[in-house]
Amino acid sequence: MGREEGGTRHADGGPAGTHSTLVGSVERVTFHSPETLYTVLRIAPERGYDDPSGPSMFRAERVTAVGKAPAAHEGQRVRLVGGWQTHAAHGRQFAFESLEPMPPADAGGLVRYLASSAFKGIGETLARRIVDHLGADALERIRADPSALEGVGGLRAGVAADLVERVRAELGAHQAHAFLRGIGLGPWQAATVVTTLGADCEGRVRADPYILADEVSGFGFVTADRAAAELGFEPDDPRRARAGLLHALRAGRDDGHTLLIRERLLERTIETLDLAEGGGGQVVAEALDTMESAGEVVTRPGPDEAQLVYLPYLAHCEEALARNLAALLAAGPVRALAEKADLARVESATGLRLHADQRSAVLGLLAAPLALLTGGPGVGKTTIIRLVVQLAERAGARVLLASPTGRAAKRLAEACGTEARTIHRTLGFEPGGGFEHDAKNPVEADLVIVDEISMLDVVLAHHLAKAVQPPTRLVLVGDPDQLPSVGPGNVLSDLLTSERIPVHRLTRIFRQAQGSLIVGNAHRVLRGESPELPERGNTGSDFYFFPAEEPAECAERVVEVVTRRIPQTFGLAWETDVQVIAPMYRGPCGVDALNERLREAQGSGGREVQRGSRLWRTGDRVIHTRNDYDKRVFNGDMGRIVRIGSADGIEVVVAYPDREVSYTSGELSDLRPAFAITVHRSQGGEFDGVVLPLVTQHFMMLQRNLLYTAITRARELVVIVGSRRALELAIRNADQSHRESALAERLGEACGV
Repeated sequence: MGREEGGTRHADGGPAGTHSTLVGSVERVTFHSPETLYTVLRIAPERGYDDPSGPSMFRAERVTAVGKAPAAHEGQRVRLVGGWQTHAAHGRQFAFESLEPMPPADAGGLVRYLASSAFKGIGETLARRIVDHLGADALERIRADPSALEGVGGLRAGVAADLVERVRAELGAHQAHAFLRGIGLGPWQAATVVTTLGADCEGRVRADPYILADEVSGFGFVTADRAAAELGFEPDDPRRARAGLLHALRAGRDDGHTLLIRERLLERTIETLDLAEGGGGQVVAEALDTMESAGEVVTRPGPDEAQLVYLPYLAHCEEALARNLAALLAAGPVRALAEKADLARVESATGLRLHADQRSAVLGLLAAPLALLTGGPGVGKTTIIRLVVQLAERAGARVLLASPTGRAAKRLAEACGTEARTIHRTLGFEPGGGFEHDAKNPVEADLVIVDEISMLDVVLAHHLAKAVQPPTRLVLVGDPDQLPSVGPGNVLSDLLTSERIPVHRLTRIFRQAQGSLIVGNAHRVLRGESPELPERGNTGSDFYFFPAEEPAECAERVVEVVTRRIPQTFGLAWETDVQVIAPMYRGPCGVDALNERLREAQGSGGREVQRGSRLWRTGDRVIHTRNDYDKRVFNGDMGRIVRIGSADGIEVVVAYPDREVSYTSGELSDLRPAFAITVHRSQGGEFDGVVLPLVTQHFMMLQRNLLYTAITRARELVVIVGSRRALELAIRNADQSHRESALAERLGEACGV
């Protein structure tokens, strides 16, 4: 599901390089993890193998193969596709991307196969009797006629029945691989389909090849459509029209939309399917009507008689989010948790002198069942949150603090001096099991404060609002000028647009921030103005621009600024205190290329391991890219590799600020290098120093809110390296990508307006 996978990929998620094929028999399963599927095999090649690094291209010795695969069995004949690598501790290995089971090549191999752990109760003696009785085609004969096993000495009825069932499953897998390869799937893709859909998948794929995009992770419409063409599907087949509509809706979701207007959806789908507007358009329209009747899409009326079309789960999340927020609003008025006198005492005790707007915000947030606090850098949002927490707790209220990411939660905890958690952890998320807290089991608190809600997509916002039930109060805090969420929806913007929720906007920049060019320039960028820069030779500023017009020149300058100029001038340790934030992954100034350059600048010291196309080295800065509650490490957590290689398949050990976490080879896809990260990945975090490369090559991503978000990630220093034209393009481009959503309208309806 999701976006098109774009071809074969290595086990670690990197793009495939030059592939080798290794065919042989499994002599020993050295290691296999049922949880991660990380597997170490000892393979006896059939005809030697091709290892381009060796003095001789073809050898006949045994091979160690490592990769991620379902359980293999000793004696099993396999085809492995992958590449060669040298492990620091274990030497030359074949790192496979796919393992395809194959029928045994001869009687001897057949005996070893039947005697393996794949077939319970069949030892070598009994396996030899079966082969002697049925011959080299024993497997085919057993599958076709189980009675063929009658007369095999010592074969009990129960063991024979298990043998028949297992043989049929194994041969079914072999046939499925052959069928899937025949319709154009690569070995890794075929293995993924068999693992997901089962060995009997051929019938299902023949009936509707678009099931590949619906049910198999990593597959998209393009691959399924190619398979359908191989199977003879006509361009205007209704099944193809349905798949095209789902593809358009999913692509819209991945672009941030919760819905698509019907006419635009039809246009996108007709274009994707390359159909004529006439008859082809009718087929697509009829397919959409059929999908609505079957509940595969949800529609609702929109403005100007438009029809809005949703994937069902997004329609539910948007509608339920509006309903639950309206329920919180309907719980008011509520008792104020603090009065003016209480706030005055805290100001006096702490030496704070709040502006009238700040006092109004503190008291307003403590007197509402649901409220919003917004504002940019330097306006005191953190101070307001801290005071709200203090006053609420003094009033005896139980307060929960949460943020979308672990990094943002840590910042919130440090600012308020009390525990803060990710939203997922606050709601008790269980992988595969949903959330512990919901409408029937709401969170136990009197006040829930959620920071950085610009990062909140409609799905997570729905689960949050569902778990906060009256009389619990909810305060949402965010900066509407930051980049919107990676997931679908535009929650903060929609809540502000609805004008149904009390909003406290902080706009005044306070004295301690007025001398900062970081704060001042962030606000200048929002106004469409060029940033103010210090005079040449001024080393006392916190904001600089280094010109570099060409991408290659910019990349060189970034490395120089990060590794030499900043440490010498400002005393920041670049390996730990300086973060490069780039608009895109690709190109000479993209995240991927800059990570390679900065790793080399750090030096090689220590061990390293190659997995697919990606190299991991001791000392590398890395970022975790998903919430892993078993390991207690979360999306956005950043750490450093401290060890490479150990027992039981552990490849990498990463030191995070509070603990060390081990990763097997199969889990390395959860990590990315993090000397440089994207602006989206930087959200919710703060860094002592930020270096931002800007080149016109990144024109697709050069937007005002992206530049603003990058600048506001810095505490002490911002350095922009790049072309002035690229900087001007970003400042002028105030048009944030429009996101289709109806949350504001739904909230109005739920509030009875």
